[in-house]
Amino acid sequence: MADTLGHETLSQRLAQIPEYLDQTLGLELPSLEPLAASRGVVATGMGSSEAAARYLVRLLNLWTPVRAEFLPLNQFYSMPAQRRDARHLVVFTQGLAPNAQIALAQRRQFSGLTLVTSSTEQGQSQAGKGDRAELLQTLAKQGATIVRHPLENEFEILPRVIGPVCAMATALIIAANIGNKKLPKPEILTAIQADFRAQQSIHTLADELLAGVDFYFANPTQLYAQNLSAKVLETIFRPAPRVRDLFDYSHGPFQAEIVTPAHRWLFTSAEAAEQALVNDTSDLFNRINTAHVITSPLPEPFAIFYYESVLNQIVAEAARRSGANLIDWPGKGLDGEGYALNQPFTLKDATE
Repeated sequence: MADTLGHETLSQRLAQIPEYLDQTLGLELPSLEPLAASRGVVATGMGSSEAAARYLVRLLNLWTPVRAEFLPLNQFYSMPAQRRDARHLVVFTQGLAPNAQIALAQRRQFSGLTLVTSSTEQGQSQAGKGDRAELLQTLAKQGATIVRHPLENEFEILPRVIGPVCAMATALIIAANIGNKKLPKPEILTAIQADFRAQQSIHTLADELLAGVDFYFANPTQLYAQNLSAKVLETIFRPAPRVRDLFDYSHGPFQAEIVTPAHRWLFTSAEAAEQALVNDTSDLFNRINTAHVITSPLPEPFAIFYYESVLNQIVAEAARRSGANLIDWPGKGLDGEGYALNQPFTLKDATE
């Protein structure tokens, strides 16, 4: 039977994640000396790449003396040409998307560039994207550090599940390399292969996701949880769940849900402080209806890989239950104006 909706393709890719994640966690990195020796780091990315960029910022600030900041792409679009920044620029983009090229075009404003991508010159040329292959050649000639992870060609269906988690893993090994940290690779690979359906009803959670749910975190994973919400947008075409600190609930959301009930999921780990926080607020979170708790066997900052795996299982089931078309998705081909932008703004643009 033909995979007309892309659900089988999604399932096949989900099954491949452990293999590709194992491969990524074992990547041989190029020299990171320009980044490690910099006066600081500016990281950016769009879509799922935003989560990886924010993850790198979190890890560098947590594990290394290198101070890091995330900047959105609109900052690079409007950045004055004469601006100079002594920090190192890190750009995450799986497929060298045109919008990401806006940040790459500003690379001379920084002390150096690290590009984290799945794109290769050969792959881009074969895909008929010669301009992107040329860009990679130019960056390499100019001395940019290019770190590549799987998976280059993941664009048959709208949701990408391999590239985003591999980009997160690449951010992890970059920061661990600079901070001289040993990673719990076996534990990460074991956690992502856990069958979450044995813990809670995957059908119930899929239905809640289709109805609308917000994500509450008992740990700092919320700083880089953008891709968890993006899965909902790109797989079942529902509004992205709001990502909040667990403490936020009593400061407005609870009062609003008294009027309009909603669903909420609590993300935590087995750490004692997080468990205590969830336990102490359980009556509040369950007052309107039952809040589901998703507990990672991994502590933060590694818990994100478990959460990614859990959300993958739930959105795949939600896509099947809703009949979402992942190949011929809503609005396909109608968003070109946004994707066509690949250069920073100049005063010349304002006069045309």
